[in-house]
Amino acid sequence: MAGIIDATDVQVGLSAPGCSNRPGERVKSGARVIEVLEFLNRQSEPVRAVEICRALGLPASSANDLLKTLVDTGYLEFDEAAKTYALGLRAALFGHRLAANCPELSALDEFVQRVAAETRQSVVVFRGQSHQVKVVALCAGADPIPGNIAEGVTLPVFGTAAGGAFLMNKSHDELREIAMRTFRTRACGREIVAMGDTVHRFRQQGFASSLREDVIPGYWAIALPLPLCWRSDPLVLGIGGPLDHFRDNASEFASLARDRMASRFRPAD
Repeated sequence: MAGIIDATDVQVGLSAPGCSNRPGERVKSGARVIEVLEFLNRQSEPVRAVEICRALGLPASSANDLLKTLVDTGYLEFDEAAKTYALGLRAALFGHRLAANCPELSALDEFVQRVAAETRQSVVVFRGQSHQVKVVALCAGADPIPGNIAEGVTLPVFGTAAGGAFLMNKSHDELREIAMRTFRTRACGREIVAMGDTVHRFRQQGFASSLREDVIPGYWAIALPLPLCWRSDPLVLGIGGPLDHFRDNASEFASLARDRMASRFRPAD
């Protein structure tokens, strides 16, 4: 989501032909499986293979083998008469079992959709982990979400609105530990002090916000800790949109999000 990024050091795994096992790179076949499942999850009706290939930019030669494998394993269902694909029962059960680990997650999608509709801004859910935050869900507002924000993208906590919200509930010692992992040097005292001051300001205003206007020109963002965790990792809500309208209304957007959180979720343990 535009405006959430406030650092140039965006860490995104990319695949390279013949080098899929390099550290930090995605395994291309694994990424394609996820793309297919997520694409079909967004469809209201079953779709043909040509539509899947077109939407995801997949070569037909490898897509056919991939789709057949997913059908054989039960994650997709194939209608022989209509020549269409849809999510299979095994995929549905897989998601259901995961959600059972955190019953509150069943309300998260509805919550994100509601906040996006009421603010008309883009809404993103991040999962905070160690010294990073990862995009796990998003919903576009009246303006499209820029291409550099997508599900699976990882951002550093230092220098991002989402990262600032993640740090709002951290102690000074935890902040220092995160800084050590981020900068990988003991000579990071100034960074710790600067970020500590920034987090203190975020706590006072009740939400984290973008720190610079020039990283993604024309966009601004805020972020708030969600009262939800996934396997002990905290979740963060990000809201962003065009700078000329968004920044002047940031406090109102944050207040609306807090009200919706209070009415929808119980506090995290």
